[in-house]
Amino acid sequence: MVNLDDVNETAYYIPYEEQSAEPSERSLPLHLAFDLPNGPELRWNAYKSAWDKCLNRIQTLFHELYEPVVAEVVEKIESAYNDDNQSDFTSLALPHFEIPTIAVANSSSADPYFLSSVISQLRSIAHLYPSDCVNLTTAMKFIISGFLSTSGSGSSYKSSAKILAAYDINVLVAWYSAQKADTRPRNLVLLLHDFEQFDPGVLQDVLYICSQHVPSLPLVVLISLSSSQSPLSPQSYLHVTYPRSTLKLMRIQSVIVPSGPRVLEEVIIKTFVDLSSVNDELDIVPGPAVLEFLVEYATRFNPSVHALLNILQLAHLKHFLTNPLTALVSLVPHLPSGINALSLESTLQEPGSTDFKELLVQRLTFDRDDSDNYNLTSSLPALTRAVHIACSQFRTRTRSIRLAYLLLQGLHGFLSEKGYKGLGNHWGSTTVPAVMSTAAQTAASTLSSRYPQYLSLQNYINLLQLHTQTHSKQSVKDITYARTLLRKLRPEELRAYLNTLIPKFQELQNDLGVDITTGDDDGEESSNLNLAEVVRMLEEWRTEAEEVYRAYETVETGTRERNMNETAVEKFKLLKENLAEWMYEYLGVLTTPIESGPLWDVYYTGSAVFPSETLNPSIRASVIAGLLRPKDFVAEPPSRFSHVPAGGDGYEVAPHKAHAGQKDTQQDNFAEEENGDEITDDSEDDSDPLHTLPDTSVLFHRYLESGKMINVYDWFESFHTVIGIQRRETNAKEGGKKRKGKAANGIVSPAKKGKEKAKESDLDGDEEMNDHGEEHPESSSDSEERHQLLVQARFIRALHELDFLGFIKHTRRKPDHVLRTVFDVGD
Repeated sequence: MVNLDDVNETAYYIPYEEQSAEPSERSLPLHLAFDLPNGPELRWNAYKSAWDKCLNRIQTLFHELYEPVVAEVVEKIESAYNDDNQSDFTSLALPHFEIPTIAVANSSSADPYFLSSVISQLRSIAHLYPSDCVNLTTAMKFIISGFLSTSGSGSSYKSSAKILAAYDINVLVAWYSAQKADTRPRNLVLLLHDFEQFDPGVLQDVLYICSQHVPSLPLVVLISLSSSQSPLSPQSYLHVTYPRSTLKLMRIQSVIVPSGPRVLEEVIIKTFVDLSSVNDELDIVPGPAVLEFLVEYATRFNPSVHALLNILQLAHLKHFLTNPLTALVSLVPHLPSGINALSLESTLQEPGSTDFKELLVQRLTFDRDDSDNYNLTSSLPALTRAVHIACSQFRTRTRSIRLAYLLLQGLHGFLSEKGYKGLGNHWGSTTVPAVMSTAAQTAASTLSSRYPQYLSLQNYINLLQLHTQTHSKQSVKDITYARTLLRKLRPEELRAYLNTLIPKFQELQNDLGVDITTGDDDGEESSNLNLAEVVRMLEEWRTEAEEVYRAYETVETGTRERNMNETAVEKFKLLKENLAEWMYEYLGVLTTPIESGPLWDVYYTGSAVFPSETLNPSIRASVIAGLLRPKDFVAEPPSRFSHVPAGGDGYEVAPHKAHAGQKDTQQDNFAEEENGDEITDDSEDDSDPLHTLPDTSVLFHRYLESGKMINVYDWFESFHTVIGIQRRETNAKEGGKKRKGKAANGIVSPAKKGKEKAKESDLDGDEEMNDHGEEHPESSSDSEERHQLLVQARFIRALHELDFLGFIKHTRRKPDHVLRTVFDVGD
């Protein structure tokens, strides 16, 4: 399982598995400190459940959003060859029949939800992709085979069309004519995916051929456009790219799929902010860091459905991979009536759960006295009840923040409808003149938002960050300004606002089923958020507002408030003051920080940094860093040289066992002379010696030291020099092992005299030279030949790896040279 917190891991390799291969074993998250014995499995199951719930919610919202457009497209396709449409050819006196064409804009960004919904309601459809339209023959073959495969019995009929070529459209005409009347498809839909990527020359010929067989062959062309411009516009891609001779063959109808920032923001608000689906709340609530990154990515790069799903899935994955307490999500459901107390108690009673239990008690009793700590430690039912209360408190705080946002948004919308500025342009302005330019509208809506296209979402983020020290306190200003605006309402406006506010609270109370309550540390309920009490109080104020409004209507227009009696005026002022103060205090209670309660990080991502490198990895930097410092990416390498074969030639080196802070030995930084030249290890003191790195890394280091053009032979010689250092170090270590083995076994040469002693001493000297890196002269020729072949093979393999990674470029001018493609590589 990947570690999303590791700054060195900016890209991950997913090995390819064939479909026929056996599925690999399930990979579980890493075991964390204070984790349960089965904590990785619990957290993984909780992640899958939480993400599936979030994904289903988003998919449902997008399907509901696209449903009207899908119905419109299907209706246009089904009615393409009705009698009314066919009579148009005669009434318009057209010289030829036109191909019914539905051009759908923004369909690529909406895929797969929009196109999959359309395809599911069509009977006979053939798909054509840009890769299938290389030439006319291939394109026609794919179109014909696509339609024939939809019937399931394309080869069961008998026709003279069998003697025709597979790319002849008469095959399709014969197949359609051979279908029975009750099974014959009404229309044949040709779906052109990624229309902007097609070769216009080939597609013009395809459309011309298809137009010669309409309407006997009821073809309908469905075009998927990624641009947001209307296909009927003269500046659209369709009209700019294709000539008039091709456009006249099609009867184009335009459909625009809703997409872009507004749709994305609407889906996010309905998924995470609206209280209408509170009975089916999501398990994980994204914090301001995730939402801000989502807004920034959608604004700067891609506001698509895929980007939204990828970001939210990564946020869920990191949340469950890095916190052992997230196992509680699968043990304690968030609904108060659905707590799985037996499962939690039985899990905490298992052997090996002591650390998890201690961490849980510590988090629950962070700001309590020692007696509470003792009660939770000694009693599992008390601990389970405390977890349940903490879960309920968290859900209350998240609902409160969402309710505060909806109240402020409702007040701003009400004032905007009355012609006022409202809470400010950063809440969305409806009073901006229509004649104002786009630049002026953008400038007017950037008072406190970094991303003007996502004003509503940014205001919700501001509420989540209300009590952080680094925030601009814009939400505090909004709440204070809301109190000021309520104090300035006129009698008819106060009456209208209460008539708008009360039904919303009543609807919210019905949706919740229970009152939103907040609990203190003992689980006792507070009456500040009791919706029944709020509705009763607002209804009393509405009755008083009705009396003031009747007195307001009885006097003449122009000076109504002046001519009202003093009692009505005082009552009106007191009513406005009470409503303004209540709203200010109520919003203050609703905006209690989510992080103020215990166990908030179990269900809330908070301000945790989003792993943006995973979504948009820097592949180039990761590859270069891996070549420069390969050991930083390997936990425990089995061998110092990954490309050195073990056994046979005696060149394998023992694994590197130096730890951080340990100085290298003299063998790691030695200097010897070979052919009169001094050979030194030119690597830095704080990094691994060059001869201890893999072959590709050695070659890459020499690559960085060369010029723009590299002589391959000189490159090989420098590589051969480093391999020589590896060889001598290996022989020296093996010789040391042999001498230690002889000394341990007590093998010592006896003392001898004369020529026999001199001869034996010469043999011993040869053995000692072998022990210090010198080979025996009789066996040096064969060994040297094998060594040269091995070095050449290792060099060619490393060179091919760099070539495969794109670091070198071949040139015809100098066959023995290669060009560098990477320069200015930092450490």
